[in-house]
Amino acid sequence: MKNKTYKTKKIYKVAKHFQGGSTTYYALMSKSKKMKKGCWEYQLEEWGEGTAGGHGYGYRIKANYVRSMPVGSKVLEFNKWYLERKKK
Repeated sequence: MKNKTYKTKKIYKVAKHFQGGSTTYYALMSKSKKMKKGCWEYQLEEWGEGTAGGHGYGYRIKANYVRSMPVGSKVLEFNKWYLERKKK
């Protein structure tokens, strides 16, 4: 990913662990946006239920801020209803 993206986007590594494996995704959020803790819980649940793996035996999913992502990574979309504009 080019350096320009790092200036305008926050990158989150989303790891989903389930019986039999794990999957890593990345999510991009505009630096002008933020998300409250309660909304993060809803967003992670939405991603957990909407991605492959772990539905029969359960899964764990978490997101961490990172500075870069590998080229060709699987990218998740944020639900726009959970995001809010940062106050200046």
